[in-house]
Amino acid sequence: MTYSIDALKKNRVSALLFGGTEADRRAVAVAATQELAGAGLIEAKDAGALDRALSNSCAVVYVPDVTVIPAAAQRAVVRLLREREERPKLVFGLPTSPETAAQKGGLTEDLRFWLAHSTVDVKARVSRR
Repeated sequence: MTYSIDALKKNRVSALLFGGTEADRRAVAVAATQELAGAGLIEAKDAGALDRALSNSCAVVYVPDVTVIPAAAQRAVVRLLREREERPKLVFGLPTSPETAAQKGGLTEDLRFWLAHSTVDVKARVSRR
């Protein structure tokens, strides 16, 4: 199942956002926070901040650029997505396409695969308005 941007905002499905500006991608994460009752936005700009944020199961955790998160930490996120039902909503941003990020080694194939059905080209969504 592939999710629409509105569906991604309203449920706890994690998402991979690319394209548009960082402000556009962040706006989607903020909107998800507003749509989920009791959720707060936590911005995680590095692996340490991401690790700390993962303990808050009610939050929306926004990673502005997932390519700065080391591969080992990305694999740990995949394990969390597979194994933990009670977890924060994770919203990952990418300044480039997932394909480009994966080719350059900034996005692990397993995280890309895990988020394939919830990947949104923000630039395409913004230009339709």
